[in-house]
Amino acid sequence: MSARRGRLAVLVPLLAVGLLATPTTSRSETIEASEPFDGTHSLVGSYLAGRVAKAQNDAAEASEFYRNALIHDPQNELLLEQAFQIEAMRGEWSRAFKLAEDLLGVSKQHRMAQLALALRDFKAGSWKQAESHFKSAGAGPIGELTSAMAAAWVELAQNNTSDAFARLEMPKQAEWAQFFLRYHKALISDIAGKRNDARTAFERVYAQDARTLRTALAYSRHAAHNGDRKRALSIIDEQIEKSQGDGHPLLRSLKAAVQSGKPVNLIVTTPSEGLAEVFYGLGEALISEGATGVGVLYLQMALFIEPEHQFALAALASAYEGNKQFSDAITIYDRIRGTSPLATAVEIRKAFNLNSLDKIDEARATLAKLLEDETKPQSDSNAAPAAAVDTATSIDDDEVLRRGKRGDAVRKLQEALKGLGYDIDQADGRFGDDTRRAVIAFQNKNKLKADGVVGPATFRAIVGGNPAQLDSASLDAASDGRMPLTTSDKLEILDALGNIMRARKLYAEAIPYYDQALALISKPERRHWVYYYARGTSYERLKNWDAAEVDLQKALSLYPDQPLILNYLGYSWIDQGRNLKEGMAHIEKAVALKPDDGYIVDSLGWAHYMQGNFNDAVRYLERAVELKPDDPVLNDHLGDALWRVGREREARYQWDQALSLKPEPEDEVKIRKKLETGLTGADLPAQAVHGTGKQAAKTGESEEK
Repeated sequence: MSARRGRLAVLVPLLAVGLLATPTTSRSETIEASEPFDGTHSLVGSYLAGRVAKAQNDAAEASEFYRNALIHDPQNELLLEQAFQIEAMRGEWSRAFKLAEDLLGVSKQHRMAQLALALRDFKAGSWKQAESHFKSAGAGPIGELTSAMAAAWVELAQNNTSDAFARLEMPKQAEWAQFFLRYHKALISDIAGKRNDARTAFERVYAQDARTLRTALAYSRHAAHNGDRKRALSIIDEQIEKSQGDGHPLLRSLKAAVQSGKPVNLIVTTPSEGLAEVFYGLGEALISEGATGVGVLYLQMALFIEPEHQFALAALASAYEGNKQFSDAITIYDRIRGTSPLATAVEIRKAFNLNSLDKIDEARATLAKLLEDETKPQSDSNAAPAAAVDTATSIDDDEVLRRGKRGDAVRKLQEALKGLGYDIDQADGRFGDDTRRAVIAFQNKNKLKADGVVGPATFRAIVGGNPAQLDSASLDAASDGRMPLTTSDKLEILDALGNIMRARKLYAEAIPYYDQALALISKPERRHWVYYYARGTSYERLKNWDAAEVDLQKALSLYPDQPLILNYLGYSWIDQGRNLKEGMAHIEKAVALKPDDGYIVDSLGWAHYMQGNFNDAVRYLERAVELKPDDPVLNDHLGDALWRVGREREARYQWDQALSLKPEPEDEVKIRKKLETGLTGADLPAQAVHGTGKQAAKTGESEEK
């Protein structure tokens, strides 16, 4: 028995104590008690409470419990590992680094602890120590890939270009890993001035995956930076065309820059940014494969190196949303600058998170402000078209200059700061400590946030030679540098407002937003079906069927193979005893298109029930409950069908199950009555189907957005 794992011989398996049973708990995860269990103040109690808090995504609580547990047993490997992970996932790096050192004291090869210390040493410029830690972290497929790519950027930081490329030569790696290796080879080739090698690598990466936005942005920036604006625009246009709309805001912003003739920077210009790109890319990939915990940790590592990496920030916020950590998601979204082309999309996501926190008024105000800002007069500099921008006094709207940056923009910044009287040794295009000190001095003098970081507004003020134009309000204003709203942006904002109202069953308040959205559309296209569908379902819930039918049929004419429309329209007809044959055909087509959608399968089963086809009803309703066992309406429907075919005991079981799932109050009353008396002949649906008075779970709207 290792002394590092505890001090007494009493072994307390987590599952045996019966206090923690989550899918993430391993049978091998045990901890030795040094004292009797005494609530959350004891070793065992603190550890168990920390595990529960972690499972509930309450990182702050988990952190406190683990800290308390470590007071009792400071060398316990399991406690150190859990405490380190939670602090790193929170981005609490000073605490995480101390825990990583302690963890390596008891487990020399701990991969994540080695990675954390490697990042710390890299940021401090301790290249050899960083390289050593990265090498020690190279266990397993992901660890080996991470270590190799990270080491390549460490080599580049030391100007060892050939060694950097050598680190990326891993022929035995799988093809998915080769994608990342080629991508980083392209990035390093560009920085090293090997344009042809960069182009070849980017072409292979893009051929392997042309769908990823980051890949398209990197390749198009490479092309534009190296003078091939035609190729850059073709990549951008290809991506925008795939979106069937105005395209991603970062693509639109880049397109404007390319067309204006202004210099376009590479997507990665420093070793620091390259290293952050390693952890961002792998972190997002891990999350997409379901490894959310490790993915979040990787994203936080990317942000430790580059705190304003907007892709990593957006990916981290999205991961928090997936874990229902809505407040944390908002906090991360707030770190994305208001000057970023992502600003409008960020505000929309924040509104949805506010709504999830039951802050509906704040959510509505957030979205309404976006539309109000659009109607306010813009300053001359913001209103100018891209082609009229003075390229000498501008950087990309999403660009930030900070320590470690290199390039022509940094040189211009340094020259301007020297011209303003600030102490800079030479304008060499390298953003070092002297440049940072000069920027901080400028910010302090002009009563701005003194962080040594230069965004577009600050850059314009310094390089343009007019510091007086800059104040805290103008720097922080979300509209400063934000791209003007496109029609697609306005549609998304109005759709978000309508959907928030609709999700809260405020259908009458939702409809005006859809009215405004549809008024913006001069020629409806297939992608606009959602607005007709949303307004139509809102009308139907308000029992205005005439208006609902017009919208639903319009939506279907735009998108004839959309399962949601087919299902809703078809079921609604059958519910009213109209267009029975056509309605049934619509629902059957919807099921064929989405056979694993429990709500749509339920609609087909309930349609059979209402027409008296009880055996067919049971068959489909059993399948629906299989697909969606936690929905009270589906369980209630199955109970009704089972009763009709004489399986009364099973019917009562399904009704009991429906009650346990917290149905709507009016449905609860009906279910309790059925449990008492069953169904009678008077409850039989008429052959023509005049409606049952109960709304089927026919939309799956809770999963739509």
